[in-house]
Amino acid sequence: MNVIKKQAFLGTIFSYGGVLVGFVSQFFLIPHNISEAENGLLAVLLSYMYVLVQLSSLGFNAAGSRFFPHFRDAQKGHKGYLFLGLISALIGFTIVSVGLYFFKDTIVKNEEKSPLFADNFYLLLPITLATLLFNLLDNYAKNLYDTLTGTFLAQFLQRFLILLALLLVVFRFITFEQFIYLWVIAVGFYVVPMFLKARKLEGFSLKPDFSVMTPAFSKEFWFYAFLTILTGFSSMVILYIDKIMLAGISSYRETGIYNTASFFGSVMGMALMAVTKAAQPLIADSFAKKDLINISTIYKKSCTTSLIVGCWIFLGIYLNIDNLFLLLPPSYSAGKMVVIIICLGKLFDLATGLNGTILALSKHYIYDTYIMVGLIFITVALNYFLIPIYGMNGAAFALAIATVYYNLARYLVVLIKLGMQPFTFDLVKVIIVALASWLIIRFLPEFGGNKMMSIVDMAYRSAALTVLYGLIIYWSNISPELNGAMKNLWLKVTKFF
Repeated sequence: MNVIKKQAFLGTIFSYGGVLVGFVSQFFLIPHNISEAENGLLAVLLSYMYVLVQLSSLGFNAAGSRFFPHFRDAQKGHKGYLFLGLISALIGFTIVSVGLYFFKDTIVKNEEKSPLFADNFYLLLPITLATLLFNLLDNYAKNLYDTLTGTFLAQFLQRFLILLALLLVVFRFITFEQFIYLWVIAVGFYVVPMFLKARKLEGFSLKPDFSVMTPAFSKEFWFYAFLTILTGFSSMVILYIDKIMLAGISSYRETGIYNTASFFGSVMGMALMAVTKAAQPLIADSFAKKDLINISTIYKKSCTTSLIVGCWIFLGIYLNIDNLFLLLPPSYSAGKMVVIIICLGKLFDLATGLNGTILALSKHYIYDTYIMVGLIFITVALNYFLIPIYGMNGAAFALAIATVYYNLARYLVVLIKLGMQPFTFDLVKVIIVALASWLIIRFLPEFGGNKMMSIVDMAYRSAALTVLYGLIIYWSNISPELNGAMKNLWLKVTKFF
């Protein structure tokens, strides 16, 4: 647990540092310096990229995480793990690239709505390849208990480079047509330092070694990989199909507004993402040792910690939402409800913790495949019916409903098949503390009237929330792990000053 606490805590710091950088870019620079349609283009390119990366990986990363204990041997270069992963990635990328070439006309059939996507279609190739290789190396490092490097590079460095490129647009040094190429470099550059870091890890080798891949093991490994192609693809669908379908059914302009509004949902998800990356290798090792008690302990503590952080972020967003949208161009005010809907769905995700990770790494992983394949049809159907009626709010409703579906389904399978459930009275305490904090903070006097006063209002309201909520959480000792992290942070701050 000490490994999880340390890496999850530092990973959360890196993640939220990246969130701050991303917030400046997505909330201040992009809306005021590029059009809503151009903003929508960036969202659609990234959405397609993540789907293509999942397909290109051929399920290797997920299977590699589950079966890495079979490869783990630093003296033997981890028995060809990276060579096998690299070959799989290149084969998958080749297949996807050929598919893009032949199906381009079908994919860009909505070109008349916005020629931007058609004009920049093949930029999908470099960013997909870079992200595919980064994920392979990051997964390798994660299996060797280094979750921090990948988190820093993906959550902070990448966003910082995008911010630098945007500043060139802000100061009119380049046009959007020139910016898009710098954006591609910024998105894909992180694979370089990730490779350099992976080389320093014990046992790094790109030499082929098929000693592990016996016929029996190969059959089990690649069957699991095939299943996770489906589950991983489903995960990408729920995260990104909303933007793709919104652009196709509605417009790239509305997609751009939705992209900025939905940013807040990703902010809330950072807490669980950091915990997941830190816990995944330990859960895999615990399954290998048949230590279900340790997995159950991690499961419960992850839910409590994630919900504490998630409620804090949600309250900060909800209490400041009017001020936040005053800082944007008037057209973006249509995205207010998107923020609330997506964030509520994300709260349910946080409250159910590591159910997906535990199920995927258990012997009952086939059920996750069923759940996630069903998710594809549910998500596409919800977007298809709700977007024409409610526009971007419909996309947000579809995302929230789908989030509740797959988390509830995973929770039930883990409960029935493994006898584990994460809910304790501590979760009720967190909700009570969050509601009490909301009731108190909402009655504070407001400072409005102009953008400067809105910033002042947000600052003091957020500070008051953080102090009040943080003190109650700390005093109640709901999460001893989080209390320990807060103590360590406070000691480091006091020593610095």
